[in-house]
Amino acid sequence: MDVVFLFGSLFLLIALSVPVGYAIGISTVFTFVFFSNMNLITIAQSMTTGLDSFPMMAIPFFILAGTIMSTGGVARRLVDVFNDLVGHITGGLSMVTAITCMFFGAISGSANATASAIGGIMVPEMVRKGYDRDYSASLIACSGTIGLIIPPSIAFVIYGVTTNTSIGDLFIAGVVPGILMTVAICTVCFFVSKKRGYVGTERVSLKKLGKDIWEGKWSLLSPIILGGIYSGFFTPTEAAVVSCVYSIFVGAFLHKELTWKGLYNALKDAMELTGLSMFLLSVATAFSKYLTLAQIPNKMVNVIIGVTDNPILILMIINVFLLMVGCVMDNIPATTILAPILLPVAQAAGLTAVQFGVMMTLNLTIGLCTPPYGSNLFIAATISKVKLEDMLKTLWPFLIALFTVLMIVTYLPGVSTFLLG
Repeated sequence: MDVVFLFGSLFLLIALSVPVGYAIGISTVFTFVFFSNMNLITIAQSMTTGLDSFPMMAIPFFILAGTIMSTGGVARRLVDVFNDLVGHITGGLSMVTAITCMFFGAISGSANATASAIGGIMVPEMVRKGYDRDYSASLIACSGTIGLIIPPSIAFVIYGVTTNTSIGDLFIAGVVPGILMTVAICTVCFFVSKKRGYVGTERVSLKKLGKDIWEGKWSLLSPIILGGIYSGFFTPTEAAVVSCVYSIFVGAFLHKELTWKGLYNALKDAMELTGLSMFLLSVATAFSKYLTLAQIPNKMVNVIIGVTDNPILILMIINVFLLMVGCVMDNIPATTILAPILLPVAQAAGLTAVQFGVMMTLNLTIGLCTPPYGSNLFIAATISKVKLEDMLKTLWPFLIALFTVLMIVTYLPGVSTFLLG
């Protein structure tokens, strides 16, 4: 009964348009009051201890690195290079968008930052070249999600801390799925562009290509910081700090585009995003605490296995459930609350903690570009100046492509782990 009340009140509050963070906190407090003899100070303690983690410090630093790079000329130089390489293909500009989002995601670790930074550059350019605004918006919304799968990923940091899984292993496991997402989106771009008559740009000379690569070399070298994580030279948290320092140095002294005003705005944006993220994490940790006390993870395993012991069906049930959750809840609280519950179920179906981490994150990532919650949808709609409902008819081919990648990651788990050896 307590669990029914906990989840029932949560989804009722969300349906009533109460902000997700407040909805989680309110439902947790009332459940503790009515169904537990524990002191309410337990909630405050859980909220505090949930954030008191060294790996969790990576989140604000990756957010800051993303906001700095958005204003420091990194995104524009990446666009120039990839436009030289693939812009001449049918639908080339849309492919440039997807590839640049993958590369920028390997710097920022954030889907929203990726969609905002690359969308601000590419949408006006695509519209100027004859692309429809609704198509451009849908492309940005879905391409931005690559930033949560390609390492470094803020979502992987949260999952790793929540389930005590190696964040470094999760980063490595996200490489191939991130590339597959990019290939899938580019494939959709090619066929849709061919149907709609979106032609490529003129092929550039080798001289211009070399010039743009040289000018963008510091942007292209940004993901090399990940090598420090994979080699064990520094932790993901230390890598996030290095990424911030590198971003400031490149933007201010090499590109010479990061001004004091730009740095102030980047810090302000990062503070707002960090405050929101940390609040969601803290209340979600308290919510998860009650689930643990109520032994929900063990009960969930028994219920699902009682329905079927077929691993294929179990994983499909988890996928459908997570896709539905992703439609109404942000990935941060969803991961914090559901990862401890669903991980034992996934392990019973034969997945490791790392494999399930990639699968779960990919599910919730798709939720970022599906209504009604999809934050990337709202960002893309704002940048493109289109109505959300106008995007839906051009959104579904990209969603099918992302779902295809999800099925590959789910049922061919070696795809995400073969780089781990």
